[in-house]
Amino acid sequence: MDSDDDITARYTRLLLQAVLTDDPLTTEQALTDAAALGREMVSRELPLEEVSEIHHAALVALAQAHPELTLATVADKVTAPLMEAYMAYSLAFREQLEHRTQAILSARLDQLRRLEAIGTLASGVAHEFNNILGSIIGFSELLTDEVQPDSSGARYLGHILKSSFKARDLTTRLLDFARSMPEILEPVNVVPVVGETIELLRATLPVHIRLVMDEGPGQAWVMAEHSQIQQIVMNLCINAADAIQGRAGMIRVGIDTLPRTSDQPGPIVRLSVTDNGEGMTPEIQARIFDPFFTTKPPGRGTGLGLSVIHGLVTSLGGTITLESTSGAGTRFSIDLPALGGHTPGPGHTAPPKDLSP
Repeated sequence: MDSDDDITARYTRLLLQAVLTDDPLTTEQALTDAAALGREMVSRELPLEEVSEIHHAALVALAQAHPELTLATVADKVTAPLMEAYMAYSLAFREQLEHRTQAILSARLDQLRRLEAIGTLASGVAHEFNNILGSIIGFSELLTDEVQPDSSGARYLGHILKSSFKARDLTTRLLDFARSMPEILEPVNVVPVVGETIELLRATLPVHIRLVMDEGPGQAWVMAEHSQIQQIVMNLCINAADAIQGRAGMIRVGIDTLPRTSDQPGPIVRLSVTDNGEGMTPEIQARIFDPFFTTKPPGRGTGLGLSVIHGLVTSLGGTITLESTSGAGTRFSIDLPALGGHTPGPGHTAPPKDLSP
């Protein structure tokens, strides 16, 4: 295959052919060859900057080889092959990008379909598991009436019931999270939602990772949809667990109410997720919210998690920031507009009237 120097030489010869001839057929052949050369540069995956350098080098070589040529002559005759090659390159490059993008999207959509199928299967298994738990709980309660309250059997039954209730609550929260519902924004107290999500995550994270929730305010109200807060917390915590990579580590989730910031005109609720994992380089941080960008190996990530979170936070009128040092961990901070002066409907605990200090 030709080197870049050979391509520059070929391109220079095409320009000379176009400039030094008055034969229309020769000029037409030069334009055809220039278009073919542009497509060849695309097939070799030359970046646009390198193509521009080839154009420049060819013009310099032309000027040095024929100093007698006037600028008007060169401009008049060189423009056509230059445009032909560049347009051919641009069109072929665009077509190549479209093919690549379509291939990536098809692969991602296929992966999302598999994930959706797995989610449907998991939901069905959770329902069946709840039915089994119902039998265990029911027969255990019946058996409780037949044993002495202070006997060892009663204590064992108490442990069975306690574990069964925890398993039932776990599957209920899993089903609530997986249930597809239209997004209706309403007053949401972030504190219990985050607490429930953390309990669900603790059952799925590896045993060497501690997931803790820092003590914070009893209430922190925002306008959101319950599952949106769950999705934000789950995605950030799962990413944090992946960053810890098999060693002992900790993920801390915090909730704070803060006064207004430069990005928010009023008081805010800050949700933070911090890990002591491997951290990120500046290059990764610059692309971390790009759709389909992932540092995980094939089959372990879609590259959509953080871009979806960014879209969710933005749709709620909030901001998401990242602090990370390679080898020293990562902290994501999500600031959402705090809700004050609102009276929730039945079943809600009233939010604070004013969250500012």
